[in-house]
Amino acid sequence: MTDRAHSGKMQGMGVYCERIVDLEATEADGARLATRIIDWLVAEGILTREMTREQLYSDYAEEGYAPGPNWRRITLEDWGTGPVAVALGRNTFAEGQGMDTPEFAKCPACAADTVIIDFPSGQWEPDRAAWEPLAAGIEAWQRTGVGAARCAACDTTSPIPEWRWSSGFALSSLAFEFWDWPPLTEEFQQELAARLGHTIVRQVVKL
Repeated sequence: MTDRAHSGKMQGMGVYCERIVDLEATEADGARLATRIIDWLVAEGILTREMTREQLYSDYAEEGYAPGPNWRRITLEDWGTGPVAVALGRNTFAEGQGMDTPEFAKCPACAADTVIIDFPSGQWEPDRAAWEPLAAGIEAWQRTGVGAARCAACDTTSPIPEWRWSSGFALSSLAFEFWDWPPLTEEFQQELAARLGHTIVRQVVKL
């Protein structure tokens, strides 16, 4: 970890990121929706138009928007902020620290779960036979925009964006990363979802 990482506001807890993922945004409308949200946050004084790399450790953006004078309106605590990054494009998002594999994937055709990591049985590594076909579908989707996987339970092949994943793992073309911000209020998350017109999920990432 670089020296810059030690400037995180959560002393002794590393670098913290609260990520809001739009579960329904497509690549075609991601940029438009991102502009709508950033315009709103700038108008409310939550963000500024200033771009910065300080305190930013995103895998999806090189710069983020600096906080504005009214950033405290959307947080539960008051211990400082870093930038807000916008993630566009076909991406996978995983919650936690160093975790990049879902616990299970739910087939959109039959709703059966493909178990990838069987934690109740003491398994901590992914079942490669179960995960590799799904991972290949995700990789194809990220590379070309088209990817699919076959369900072992019903033998149906479905587009990878239609599969549903365990909590903490998502595919999307739009997410907002709040680096070193205090926890965001539920009211803000609800308004953000309403302005997007989509279902969102909150992820917490720690480096």
